[in-house]
Amino acid sequence: MEKIPEKPAGSSTQQLFQMRPIELSDAETIAGWYQQIEDVSIFDRQVPVPINHIDVTTLITSLISDQEKEKCRWFVAEASDGTLIGMTGLESINLLHGHAILPLFIAAPWRRLGLGVRMASMMIDMAFKQLRLHRVSTVYRADNKSSESLLNKLGFDNEGISRQSWFSQGQYFDLMNVGLLESDWQTAGSKLRKDLSRSVILKLGPRATQDWCWPSEN
Repeated sequence: MEKIPEKPAGSSTQQLFQMRPIELSDAETIAGWYQQIEDVSIFDRQVPVPINHIDVTTLITSLISDQEKEKCRWFVAEASDGTLIGMTGLESINLLHGHAILPLFIAAPWRRLGLGVRMASMMIDMAFKQLRLHRVSTVYRADNKSSESLLNKLGFDNEGISRQSWFSQGQYFDLMNVGLLESDWQTAGSKLRKDLSRSVILKLGPRATQDWCWPSEN
């Protein structure tokens, strides 16, 4: 299990994290995430059982190929020492209709630090500010209250229930469909930038300007 690095005595209480495009070299760490069946069964509806390193490498290779075709954009987040802490992206990008799907995963040792809302916010900014998209959507299992709370903070609206369409643990769960328009994000994103603590800062790349930090450092 990954350990959160201890801060040296006298260091700042601010924790810095960075996002970057996914690489094939990330497969070993991500394969470890895919070994946790509880996480897999609630994160990836298409993967009902753990998969091995070869399968994960094939998956990442496919994602990188799809990025070249403008079908998706995938990123990983890492701590200041390079430890991978999660992954997110924009899936099923449709440039004609201005739409994409938002997936998000945080490794267990790094949850409840507020990284999920920062990573998702970065992807939403990218969708609307860089890719000229108009809408972002996602789905989550109805019993996943953490996802529900996170998506509410981000301003997503409930757009319907797909009844008993997620099978896991020997039973069927409802699937919640939610969506966010660019106009919704202007309000929700502005509020988040003011409300989020600056004790945790997530940057896009090593030399990110304030526009690509969540939240801004000043």
